[in-house]
Amino acid sequence: MTDQPFYAPDRKPPPPRQPQPGEVLFEFVRESDHAHFRCELQTHEGWGVEAQFWMDGELLIGRRFDTRALAVQWAMVERDHIAKGHE
Repeated sequence: MTDQPFYAPDRKPPPPRQPQPGEVLFEFVRESDHAHFRCELQTHEGWGVEAQFWMDGELLIGRRFDTRALAVQWAMVERDHIAKGHE
């Protein structure tokens, strides 16, 4: 492969990235409004672990941590906060 500049007229763009499913940490339904929440952990080799919260299938919040243990700890605190009705 040649190293063409990004602005070369005949340069072909790379194929789009495919989303990788994360490790499901937990799921729950909030009683007050029956919203469905899911927490996934995404491991980024060399960059840490990202905890992602999804609400009804849409990304609500994501935060990256240096270790899996920190990501899990934050996710548990955030779960309690969301379950009480605070997003």
